[in-house]
Amino acid sequence: MLKKRMINLLATGFYTGLSPIAPGTVGTIAALIFALVWIQKYTISFAFILIFVCGGTLISQWAEELYGVKDASQIVIDEWAGFFIAVFGLGVDKFLLAFILFRIFDIFKPPPIRNLQKFHGGIGIMLDDILAGLMANILLRVALNFF
Repeated sequence: MLKKRMINLLATGFYTGLSPIAPGTVGTIAALIFALVWIQKYTISFAFILIFVCGGTLISQWAEELYGVKDASQIVIDEWAGFFIAVFGLGVDKFLLAFILFRIFDIFKPPPIRNLQKFHGGIGIMLDDILAGLMANILLRVALNFF
């Protein structure tokens, strides 16, 4: 029972994924707030992201089994991971732009993000958001170099 509650708590991004409206966006807003608080004392390092992605893959796998639905909308730990990748190495002043770009890539899923939807389980849940975060980060860095 405790394991199920912990999976639900973490997979839903502290229950933000239970929002009846735009659970992915609400979950990403929670990740943004968490990131703003986290960086007051720590940094969003590569090690942090690696641990989060590995843990998130496991948790999302368990959550998918718990809910019995492929990539259930209430699972937003993948949005958290993608957002952390989107802001990796950027200053706090770029977090809002990273948020917007990440959500655009995550919602519209342009190729090659869309192609990752064919994977199943925790890996399938996480991969598209990881790539959306990576694309948002790279695009933002390129744009900042030109402006």
